[in-house]
Amino acid sequence: MVNVVTPTQGRKEFFKLIKKVNEDKHPVMIKPAKEGEKGAVVIGEDDWNAIQETLFLVNQGVDKQIQERENDVDEDFDKVWNEL
Repeated sequence: MVNVVTPTQGRKEFFKLIKKVNEDKHPVMIKPAKEGEKGAVVIGEDDWNAIQETLFLVNQGVDKQIQERENDVDEDFDKVWNEL
Protein backbone atom coordinates (compact mmCIF):
# COMPACT_ATOMS: atom_id res chain seq x y z
CA MET A 1 0.00 0.00 0.00
CA VAL A 2 1.43 3.35 -1.05
CA ASN A 3 0.44 6.46 0.86
CA VAL A 4 0.12 9.58 -1.32
CA VAL A 5 0.81 13.12 -0.10
CA THR A 6 1.18 16.47 -1.81
CA PRO A 7 4.55 18.26 -1.83
CA THR A 8 3.17 20.75 0.70
CA GLN A 9 2.08 17.96 3.05
CA GLY A 10 5.43 16.22 2.56
CA ARG A 11 7.37 19.37 3.38
CA LYS A 12 5.32 20.07 6.51
CA GLU A 13 5.69 16.51 7.78
CA PHE A 14 9.08 15.58 6.35
CA PHE A 15 10.67 14.13 9.50
CA LYS A 16 7.43 12.35 10.39
CA LEU A 17 7.39 10.91 6.85
CA ILE A 18 10.95 9.60 7.20
CA LYS A 19 10.09 7.91 10.48
CA LYS A 20 6.87 6.45 9.06
CA VAL A 21 8.42 4.87 5.94
CA ASN A 22 11.14 3.28 8.06
CA GLU A 23 8.74 1.92 10.67
CA ASP A 24 5.88 0.84 8.40
CA LYS A 25 7.99 -0.38 5.47
CA HIS A 26 5.52 1.27 3.08
CA PRO A 27 6.64 3.89 0.56
CA VAL A 28 5.07 7.34 0.39
CA MET A 29 4.38 8.92 -3.00
CA ILE A 30 4.76 12.69 -3.17
CA LYS A 31 2.47 13.64 -6.03
CA PRO A 32 2.22 17.20 -7.36
CA ALA A 33 -1.25 18.59 -7.96
CA LYS A 34 -0.29 20.10 -11.32
CA GLU A 35 -0.99 17.98 -14.39
CA GLY A 36 2.14 16.68 -16.10
CA GLU A 37 4.53 17.25 -13.19
CA LYS A 38 6.35 14.24 -11.81
CA GLY A 39 6.52 13.41 -8.16
CA ALA A 40 8.84 11.32 -6.05
CA VAL A 41 8.74 8.30 -3.79
CA VAL A 42 10.12 8.21 -0.25
CA ILE A 43 11.21 4.80 1.01
CA GLY A 44 12.99 3.66 4.13
CA GLU A 45 16.74 3.15 4.20
CA ASP A 46 16.49 -0.62 4.75
CA ASP A 47 14.13 -0.93 1.78
CA TRP A 48 16.49 1.13 -0.39
CA ASN A 49 19.43 -1.07 0.60
CA ALA A 50 17.41 -4.20 -0.20
CA ILE A 51 16.53 -2.84 -3.65
CA GLN A 52 20.17 -2.00 -4.33
CA GLU A 53 21.28 -5.48 -3.24
CA THR A 54 18.65 -7.11 -5.44
CA LEU A 55 19.72 -5.04 -8.45
CA PHE A 56 23.36 -5.97 -7.82
CA LEU A 57 22.53 -9.68 -7.64
CA VAL A 58 20.41 -9.53 -10.80
CA ASN A 59 23.19 -7.69 -12.64
CA GLN A 60 25.59 -10.46 -11.58
CA GLY A 61 23.22 -13.11 -12.96
CA VAL A 62 22.56 -14.68 -9.57
CA ASP A 63 18.81 -14.80 -10.24
CA LYS A 64 19.40 -16.92 -13.36
CA GLN A 65 21.73 -19.25 -11.46
CA ILE A 66 19.09 -19.75 -8.78
CA GLN A 67 16.36 -20.40 -11.36
CA GLU A 68 18.56 -22.94 -13.14
CA ARG A 69 19.24 -24.83 -9.91
CA GLU A 70 15.96 -24.50 -8.00
CA ASN A 71 14.55 -27.81 -9.28
CA ASP A 72 17.79 -29.74 -8.91
CA VAL A 73 17.02 -32.26 -6.16
CA ASP A 74 20.67 -33.28 -5.83
CA GLU A 75 21.84 -29.74 -5.16
CA ASP A 76 22.48 -28.51 -1.62
CA PHE A 77 20.94 -25.04 -1.87
CA ASP A 78 22.87 -23.70 1.13
CA LYS A 79 26.15 -24.87 -0.42
CA VAL A 80 25.27 -23.28 -3.77
CA TRP A 81 24.29 -19.99 -2.13
CA ASN A 82 27.57 -19.86 -0.20
CA GLU A 83 29.53 -20.45 -3.41
CA LEU A 84 27.96 -17.51 -5.24
